[in-house]
Amino acid sequence: MPDLHSTDDLDRALSALNDDVQTDPVRLEQTRAAFLGAITQEPLMTTATKPHRRRRWLIATAAALALVAGGSLYSTTLAGGSAVADSLNGAADHVTSASDPVIPAGKYKKLTGRAWTGVYSEIRGGGLQWMEESVTEVWIPADVRGTWYKRETNTGRHQWIDGNDELARKNGITFKRSSTTSTAKCGAFFGGGLCGANGGWQDPSLDWLKGLPKDSKALYKRLDKDAPGRLEGNSRGETQLLVYANDALRSGVVPAETRATLYRALGNLKNLKIVDGAVNLDGREGVAYSSDDGSQREEVIIDPKTGDYIGNRQVATDGPRKGKTTGYTSLTTTIAPAPWK
Repeated sequence: MPDLHSTDDLDRALSALNDDVQTDPVRLEQTRAAFLGAITQEPLMTTATKPHRRRRWLIATAAALALVAGGSLYSTTLAGGSAVADSLNGAADHVTSASDPVIPAGKYKKLTGRAWTGVYSEIRGGGLQWMEESVTEVWIPADVRGTWYKRETNTGRHQWIDGNDELARKNGITFKRSSTTSTAKCGAFFGGGLCGANGGWQDPSLDWLKGLPKDSKALYKRLDKDAPGRLEGNSRGETQLLVYANDALRSGVVPAETRATLYRALGNLKNLKIVDGAVNLDGREGVAYSSDDGSQREEVIIDPKTGDYIGNRQVATDGPRKGKTTGYTSLTTTIAPAPWK
């Protein structure tokens, strides 16, 4: 399989994975960390990593249900200012007109998230780097205060960036498929869940969602205020706001009216760009709205025809890995007759 040196390379490799399943990722731990910072972070130790050290380029927060990668048609289309705002407003209009589907009694709203996450492992004389896939499925009952069901699967798929299977085996790194299931009232798999007293961009609750401003400019100010360190000159600048918005969107629980307002709010970001007009995630095409902090570009991907949030992507924009895609995620929503289906 080819090394990944660009977005196009990754697209071809991910497509090839459909015919080449041969791996076993260690449990993906979902927290946010900048890709370029992964080299200097403390390692995540597991029994599979001894005697080497294994690290992840973690692309999601603990609250993320999201997760997905598919091929991408990468056609760079730069835009700025009113062009981006107009595009987001158009997506918001589609959200407002479509609203959210009503879940029939006895059935479930199913969220399916898929992610390709970067992993780095130290070995003697250097390091190994690869991408690995995970899938998270969540079944939400018509009465959200009821029991939710979740299945997390490490698919066993991987794609080498630097290294190969032989080196992995010699250093005690093995890959296999694994899956776990869990249940929780009102989605409280961690934190307070949807019925929690508190809430935030990473862990939306009903009360928190109701308390968000209904006006897009006011919501932008709230987002700007909540982004950690933003007022103190956070090094990620506006990019941090896009990351926080993405955290909420990929939870899959933000109602249509709030999603529409949030899209309009993002139009206030001064440096937001349309970097890709034809991203294909899990067979769905969307527009990538991006913000670059100088080291990594964060992208939120929206279907312009429906206004649906369909995923996000990260691309390194500085250093030796410049131009490399560091992670893909996607989110799809369907109606399911029962849990686990």
